[in-house]
Amino acid sequence: MKCQLFPPLEPIQKGFLHLGEEHQMYWQASGNPRGEPVVWLHGGPGSSASPMHRRLFDPEKFYIVQYDQRGCGLSTPKGAINANTTDDLIKDIERLREHLEVSTWHVAGGSWGGSLGLIYAQSHAHIINKVLLRSTFLCTDSEIERYTQFPPAACRERWENIYKLLQTDQPETVLEYSYRVFCLENDASAQAQLAHAWVTYEGAMNDYPAPAPAPGAFDDHALIARYRVQMHYLKNRCFVQQPILMRPEVLSTLDLTLVHGDQDALCPFENSLKVKQLAPQAKLVRVNGAGHNMFDKQMLNAMSEQISAWSLN
Repeated sequence: MKCQLFPPLEPIQKGFLHLGEEHQMYWQASGNPRGEPVVWLHGGPGSSASPMHRRLFDPEKFYIVQYDQRGCGLSTPKGAINANTTDDLIKDIERLREHLEVSTWHVAGGSWGGSLGLIYAQSHAHIINKVLLRSTFLCTDSEIERYTQFPPAACRERWENIYKLLQTDQPETVLEYSYRVFCLENDASAQAQLAHAWVTYEGAMNDYPAPAPAPGAFDDHALIARYRVQMHYLKNRCFVQQPILMRPEVLSTLDLTLVHGDQDALCPFENSLKVKQLAPQAKLVRVNGAGHNMFDKQMLNAMSEQISAWSLN
């Protein structure tokens, strides 16, 4: 069965939630307020919620909650990295649930959102109904190194556009240089140039094995904020001090679905195999020939089919 995205819909509720320190979380809710609550965890780090994400869910059946993580999207301050760690983000999910007076909900997300979903589910299983994770990132050194240093051949030319910007008199890696430019310095011109190099490279990695998309027009301020947050997390190994699959006894109790493209260059398919080994009850959907791009037709169909199946269980 192939499922289509639901028509575009506008939020029925939205607002800002004070998180402490300087942070304000932007959140929005769509669909049926009496439907099944589901929270969408966006990727990145540094990205934001998209109107496309909520179109995976039947607005008659679901109360769809979205939000922008600290420093991301419409949350303020934009690009802020102070008091911005994974532990903070996990606590923020609970703050939002309590603010909305939701007792239990489904959890869905992909890539970095899959990382947060795994951590959140292992520590808050008692308030979670079903979990859907797409192309999960496990925050390992090898994944970070592969992304920042060793792209597939088809993406290497765009990676080299970042590498060419490094200062030759300093022995830095691409990640070290990017962290310094975005997080430690304040040269707007250098940050904009580097952000444009990163977004074109990340686009190629996202679309692989499909041809890299043509570079588009971007807002420099938004891009700089995005990559400041991303480099802050990658340089600190996403603030994950222990393996992300930390509580297999909890994972094995979850109603868990994993959707993953087997040609993913950003988050290898083996990540979902590792989760499946610890959670044998999980349903693993292998999307043959698909990469990381959530908006690839095969990936969208796979995800929408699994969400539609929730209502049949």
